[in-house]
Amino acid sequence: MRIQALSVLILIAMLSQPAVARNIMNEQAEAATARDAVGDAMSKLSDLTQKIKSQEALVAQEQEKLKQYQAEKAQTEKDLETKKMIFEQKSKILDEAWKQRNDY
Repeated sequence: MRIQALSVLILIAMLSQPAVARNIMNEQAEAATARDAVGDAMSKLSDLTQKIKSQEALVAQEQEKLKQYQAEKAQTEKDLETKKMIFEQKSKILDEAWKQRNDY
């Protein structure tokens, strides 16, 4: 009886090992797939982070250009007003000169 029980236990152990080995292989494959997915996600995150940094640098440069253009525009508007005033003064002087010439 002991030999039969021992034989049954050995038989059960032998039959169950391939099933366990098969399950481990499946688990290994699933773990490898999950690891690859994590690696892909980390790579994508790194790429996106770099793209964001590059875009932020570009935006900062463009904002600096915009500030320069706005400052230049403001100065040009002031210059225009000054030149308009000078033109008006010179036009009045010219009108006066023509008026005086025509009066003689």
